[in-house]
Amino acid sequence: MALLHALGVKKLRLNPISPTFFANIAKILGIESEYVDTRLDFGSEADIVHNFFESYTPSSLIVFQNHGKSVGDAKVFVKKSEGCLVAEFEDEELYQKTKLFLDGGVKRGRLWNYDVVSVGIKEKAKECEVAGLEEKIARSNEIVEFFDERFAKNPYFDTLCIGKATYKTYYPILLKPALYCPKEDIYQELRENGIAVEVRFKPLYKLTFFHSASMPVSEELYKAIMLLPLDKNIVEPLWEVLEKYRYRGCSF
Repeated sequence: MALLHALGVKKLRLNPISPTFFANIAKILGIESEYVDTRLDFGSEADIVHNFFESYTPSSLIVFQNHGKSVGDAKVFVKKSEGCLVAEFEDEELYQKTKLFLDGGVKRGRLWNYDVVSVGIKEKAKECEVAGLEEKIARSNEIVEFFDERFAKNPYFDTLCIGKATYKTYYPILLKPALYCPKEDIYQELRENGIAVEVRFKPLYKLTFFHSASMPVSEELYKAIMLLPLDKNIVEPLWEVLEKYRYRGCSF
């Protein structure tokens, strides 16, 4: 919210597979939102940022990514993982405007004197540091490479090239269409077997408050995507569950 206000954004382009709070913040600030369909790119070494599957060579105002090296070219990089979020600014004026917003729009004077010069909220920043980040990035890259090798040309799902610049916590896969219908059963059985798989957000256009026309790539992505935990021990149990549902298919 602070960044969008500081940047003076009037219109926001959102991938439909985004958290609802992105769209909610735009509504609160009176920013017009435009939904832009997801772009799938199986050939690039796109790093995992907020939208996992977007071809990622950005030049933009804000980049939202996992902790690690900055990916792309932007005025501010918002980096997150493990409940820790930091913003790295390339623009001093933008930093000061954001800081002012988070201090309630209050300009401090001598002693107790102050003035309110802008709209803002009161939000105190907390210390945020990811211990051993370089080691964690190296470890996550090692497991990603292991999965790439083990999952190559498998009959159950497709994978993507994943860059090495940031810390990964999940490995994204795209289920084959034959597994779309039993996806809920697959998810539930994997969780019951102790494999902490996750799925992505429901497309914003499917939600009553943000409803708009369906977008074909985002629709397929929502049906296909599953996020695997970075644990080498999941491979054999994963094969067993997927093989069980491989021939069930859909009834329509």
